[in-house]
Amino acid sequence: MFQRMILRVGRHVTQARGHVIFLYFLTASFLIRLPFFFRDYIDRDESTFILVAQSLVEGHLPYTELWDLKPPLVFLLFAGPIWLFGKSFIAIRALGLLAVTAIAYSTYRIGSSLYGKTAGFPAGLLCLFLMSLFGSVQGVMSEHLSMAFMLPAVWQLIYRKTARGYFVAGLLLGLTVLAKSNLAVALVVAGVYLAGRAWQNRDRREWARLGLLVIGGTLVVFLTLLPYRLSGQPELWWGAVVQAPLAYSGEQEGLSFGQLPFYALVAAGLWLAWKRRWLDPGLPGNGLLTALLAGILLSFISGGKLNGHYLLQFYPLFLVVLFGVLSRLGSRIPETLCGLSLVLLLVVPVESYLEYGAVAANYREKGTLYNGEGIDVPRYLVKHYGDPGRVLFFEYHIGYWLLDTLPPSPAATHPSNICRPALYPYMPINRRTPEAEIDFLLGEFRPDFVICREGKTVFNRSHMEANASVMSYLQVYYQQDTVLGRAVIYKRL
Repeated sequence: MFQRMILRVGRHVTQARGHVIFLYFLTASFLIRLPFFFRDYIDRDESTFILVAQSLVEGHLPYTELWDLKPPLVFLLFAGPIWLFGKSFIAIRALGLLAVTAIAYSTYRIGSSLYGKTAGFPAGLLCLFLMSLFGSVQGVMSEHLSMAFMLPAVWQLIYRKTARGYFVAGLLLGLTVLAKSNLAVALVVAGVYLAGRAWQNRDRREWARLGLLVIGGTLVVFLTLLPYRLSGQPELWWGAVVQAPLAYSGEQEGLSFGQLPFYALVAAGLWLAWKRRWLDPGLPGNGLLTALLAGILLSFISGGKLNGHYLLQFYPLFLVVLFGVLSRLGSRIPETLCGLSLVLLLVVPVESYLEYGAVAANYREKGTLYNGEGIDVPRYLVKHYGDPGRVLFFEYHIGYWLLDTLPPSPAATHPSNICRPALYPYMPINRRTPEAEIDFLLGEFRPDFVICREGKTVFNRSHMEANASVMSYLQVYYQQDTVLGRAVIYKRL
């Protein structure tokens, strides 16, 4: 009986129209992500995007007043909800909801177009889970925004082989790079593949379409440079968007031994899929997907890091290929996942259930749905000190937004940038070392309050001198005022 029910649900899923699938993904994403709409911050990057976006809404170009190592489109996309709805966590998290829904639906669309709905639907559903659960991905990350542009572009390249389709794909891929710069590596690899295919086929029309693809992408990038050009500071854009990411990548340690199994497993799987012809060489989309996956992995290797949220760039296309292979092999796994989709939606989001409970508990205790130290600290400072004066957040820096104040320097916009010396030449400051920046923040700026995290060093443990310098200032010039959750508030003597 249970098996028949699974088959019946799976049959309905595979027969559903596109708009029904989209609404299913939208509803699922909403239920999974809703309790996180009220969290102060989920990842440091998201808080930084909010701060720079607020500065943009107030008339300051990114990298002028505040600075971060991200391309400009991220800040522009965050600025939209802030401009429309003010300082609203709900509006910003709704942006993430729409991005995740678009990613899941695009994954479904690519998979179903290549391999059928039986493969496309579970790829989209599992992608939705991975984009919203398991780590600090419940917020709005640059990976979410970049993939929301990249996946529709991939679909255009596979199925809209017209001049207009390639031009639109170019526009979308330009937006992709302007949301996540490391994806430029993947797009170069994919471009080499497309050029090689055009050369092999001796197709002049294909070359013309590739030209339109490049023009579309270049046009979008140029438009973000234009405001800096008109304001007489194009070097600021060039430094922040091009030079700083390259300098940061060069500063990283490179490929670590612990990452090798992941890369080896994926490479071996793709090689085996092609060798055994589990990926049909007659489908040109398979070659493009493989090239993009290889490029994404190469960008991870060149950057020297493999954080959990980086993998958001890897999941969608990998899941499409995985379920395409399973379907070609006659596996019942994709059909079973289609039939179990409702069960999975009830069972998998354990993190969401826990967060629903945390939101309810916070409401009972404090009378508000909004929770977290990033909210509690500003509320405490205003309640007990009125105007708290100068505040420095080494942690929970979303507090600047809620206090209607700015980080004391461009380097402090994202606290971890303070200990990235390779980035200092590209910031609009005259200091060039972490030590000089710390001396400015605590010795010259002299904040009335400093916020840190209990039981954690201010910077990564590898930055021993920087941590020691901060602690020496705190021990001499500050005393502990209170502890709120994991936030420690130090007050100047």
